[in-house]
Amino acid sequence: MTDTSEARPLEPRQLKWSARRKLRKARREGRTGMLAYAVIPSSNRNGYRYLRSVFIREGRRELFVGNVGDRSVRWVDLAPGSHRLSFVVSDAGKEVALIREVALQPRQILVSWCYTTYSLKPLDRHPRPNRWYIGILDGASGEQIIEHDRSATD
Repeated sequence: MTDTSEARPLEPRQLKWSARRKLRKARREGRTGMLAYAVIPSSNRNGYRYLRSVFIREGRRELFVGNVGDRSVRWVDLAPGSHRLSFVVSDAGKEVALIREVALQPRQILVSWCYTTYSLKPLDRHPRPNRWYIGILDGASGEQIIEHDRSATD
């Protein structure tokens, strides 16, 4: 797959309305976990190569799955501690993964969302990367926790 993925800093003001609503609820309840969603543009062309799926995995466990027609925001409870997560975009059976080590403290929330791209050119040499917006928010204050980028691309 010629696709690439890149991680960008999370801007909480850019979250969609339903994500901000679930985030407020999780903060009120003092929960620790992950909030995730995907924005996958649909193509007006038929073809298997335009079908995209987005996954967030911890080991073999799938924490989040997003498809073209599903734009819902999902909450996943995660225990405080270290988590090795794979942020994956799948296209016609091929996958591109962005692997990140995340350490959550109690009452912290990992927020991640993905904007996928695809090219209409069959053999595009310079496709746009899939963009992952990833950040950890403190549940009590709502401030973003900036960590050192401990990511590796597979």
